[in-house]
Amino acid sequence: MILNFVVKETNQGDTLNSFLRKEGISLALIKKLKFLPDGILVNGIKQNTNYIVKNGDEIIVNVWDRKEETEKSTVIAQDIPMDIVYIDPCCMVVDKPYYMPVHPSFNHPTDTLANAFCGYWKKQGENHIFRAINRLDKNTSGLVVIALDSHSAEQLKGNISKIYTAIVEGKVKAQHAIIELPIAREKESIITRCVREDGQYAKTEYDVVKQNEKYSLLDIKLHTGRTHQIRVHFSHIGHALAGDDLYGGKTADIQRHALHCRQVSFISPYNNKKITINSKLPKDMEIIVSKI
Repeated sequence: MILNFVVKETNQGDTLNSFLRKEGISLALIKKLKFLPDGILVNGIKQNTNYIVKNGDEIIVNVWDRKEETEKSTVIAQDIPMDIVYIDPCCMVVDKPYYMPVHPSFNHPTDTLANAFCGYWKKQGENHIFRAINRLDKNTSGLVVIALDSHSAEQLKGNISKIYTAIVEGKVKAQHAIIELPIAREKESIITRCVREDGQYAKTEYDVVKQNEKYSLLDIKLHTGRTHQIRVHFSHIGHALAGDDLYGGKTADIQRHALHCRQVSFISPYNNKKITINSKLPKDMEIIVSKI
């Protein structure tokens, strides 16, 4: 991918390095590209990053080298079906099924979204590094945004708006509310989290879509991204997610926690246009919703 910039009068006098940082190019990427013959060009000529930019300078940045990406990718490529709901030269959005981990681990090195991603690109004759920007638990379904190069990853990090749909137990009293409770690792556990005064700040906002005495269907927006944040917050206020036996939920109607990332919105680094993608609820959650 090639990025083009034109220096404005307000940036005149900046170093090339400073200008590129202001345009969102990471320091790590600048350090890598400045050693490549065509990595960073000013008016068609390679310049040192200490070069002082002038009004009207045309700057070209060659963001990535496909060969280098291929050499660095270590994830096992597998031919696993992947539901791609959006793709451009900078990023893609995949609708992940529940029970599929996002990343490989020591005990689960294959059959993950990363393996499927690498398998897809291998069939295209390419091999990108897997860069998931938002991460979902194995049992959480829904949309995952994946950057296709390091620059796009920098642009997307912290800039994706997500809406989750959850089914929680019981009738939630407030139709709209914000939960601000710190989350910490449960003592003597490497998996579970809990609300504790010495934990990290966490903020969850929700709206009730519909409810009955047994369940409430919620739209949820996360303002922070703590591990198990939605599950921990709602369990703490007495409304555990349906199926979430780790945090007190019952599994009579669903055998995994009822959580789905149903919408993502972001500005694509490719064309600076706002992209909004929606995903339908999976069948196991839809069955419960139809009875509320």
